[in-house]
Amino acid sequence: MSKMEEAFVRLRRDILDAHLAPETPLTISSLSERYGLGMTPLREALSRLEAERLVTFSHNRGYRVASVSHEELLDLQKARATVETELLREAIRLGDDTWEQQLVAAHYGFAQAEPLYANIPEKELARWEERHDAFHQALLNGSPSIWLKRFVAQIYIQLHRHQRNLFFSPSLAGRGPKHLDEQQYTELLKKASNMEHHTALMEAALARDEKKAIALLVEDIGLTLSTYETVQHEPVA
Repeated sequence: MSKMEEAFVRLRRDILDAHLAPETPLTISSLSERYGLGMTPLREALSRLEAERLVTFSHNRGYRVASVSHEELLDLQKARATVETELLREAIRLGDDTWEQQLVAAHYGFAQAEPLYANIPEKELARWEERHDAFHQALLNGSPSIWLKRFVAQIYIQLHRHQRNLFFSPSLAGRGPKHLDEQQYTELLKKASNMEHHTALMEAALARDEKKAIALLVEDIGLTLSTYETVQHEPVA
């Protein structure tokens, strides 16, 4: 891996996983000290991350980690619902035996991941996120639309960053939001990561029950928003 690619990958991962908080200043000197890399690869990484909307730049403030907000989370989930429901319709109508087999396999892998809970270790959280995203990708892969899948991938990148910051940021480590104790926060996260709901979604898709599958997908997206509302005391509509 080149130094430029290393700078991009490491900085991107720290932003996505909330190791660098939103609005954190990203000066070349601080990044060089953090990653042990030179000016040129870091500048290139910042430019690429700005194009991905993970970093912002202004002449007065320089580079900073992009902000997260209630409004943007809501917008992202609306975009996700719009694109994913269309992809799911196409997958149900056009998906073949290979799609069905890959969906079942992805569901099995997802079921092996530990449900979310308060103060979950980084490794377990990353495993759950990976298996969750793989399940949803398999669910939609029956659609032939390359561009819609690209849009979903872009949305998931931003959702990953928002959810890490809103639900698992270092400020919540050890207990969760101030108005919830650890047990309450664990119960909330377990409800949000309910495997039974994803099983029902898979079964509806495999049964080619388009109406039920779409309703379950929309419900799944809404659950993330209602969880955010509970955590942040922010109405989602």
